[in-house]
Amino acid sequence: MKEEGITILFVSHKLDEVFEISDSITILRSGENVHSCPIQEMNEEKFTYYMTGRNFDAIPEKKLQSFEDKDSLLRINSLSAPGFEDISFDLRAGEILGIVGQLGSGRTELSLALFGMLRPFSGSIFVEGKEVHLDSVADAQKCGIALVPEDRLTEGLFLPQSIYKNIAVTCLDDLAGLAGFLKEEDEKKLSQSWVDDIGVATKDHTLPVSTLSGGNQQKVVLARCLATKPKVLILNGPTVGVDIGAKYDIHKLLRELATTGMAILVVSDDVAEVSALCDRAIVMKAGQFSGELTGEDLNNENLYGVTA
Repeated sequence: MKEEGITILFVSHKLDEVFEISDSITILRSGENVHSCPIQEMNEEKFTYYMTGRNFDAIPEKKLQSFEDKDSLLRINSLSAPGFEDISFDLRAGEILGIVGQLGSGRTELSLALFGMLRPFSGSIFVEGKEVHLDSVADAQKCGIALVPEDRLTEGLFLPQSIYKNIAVTCLDDLAGLAGFLKEEDEKKLSQSWVDDIGVATKDHTLPVSTLSGGNQQKVVLARCLATKPKVLILNGPTVGVDIGAKYDIHKLLRELATTGMAILVVSDDVAEVSALCDRAIVMKAGQFSGELTGEDLNNENLYGVTA
């Protein structure tokens, strides 16, 4: 189209796409034009600053390491459910494992089965070496599993409700205690601690969660999951539809959680995200595992090759 003389206006917040396609760039923030220049004059550091108004420290590069000597927190053997079949893997303490595949590969169905939302018809699930039957979300939560769903707007948030109620909702039984009385001040106290820890950008957590940006809404979903103190955290598309600043914050948080011994499962079709974040990646196609990459082999080029 460009060779035919057609002018193209390409709107995106994905850095790699902008650098690959554009001849010049205009960056908007908070409704204002903050910078314009030829693409040759832009680099990743400048791009990030103009997009967010923030300077970021580099996230420490992942270490090439083996987790074979770590405790197994989640193991599945020949698991099959609607959408996938005969899936097996072992997820160990401190490991970030990627499940990567295109739409229809079965990756989303796998995440739902591991959170009690899709009942397997064969195979086994083990948490900390003990076989479990996840017939409901409550069963998964009792086993120490939490899920950040694929679509925060339809599956992850109560949009008209306040930020603090969205964060506290998974902990109502604990907050109520043996007497069964729930105090609003306890919900707010719990929420405020997570707002501060995760860095949700809001002046007032009593505002509706719908008032937040997409990145901050995703942080609220993460806070709600982490408030349950999970051993295993599953994230289906952890940074879909969030800005580059929120993506940085979320990636940094996941790395920090892994260092505490939490086992993290990242389910995604974002090859660059899986390559940068995960210690190991398993590729799914048509409901089955089709390959595994780890160490120096886990890079964008190899992932694009096996997922195409």
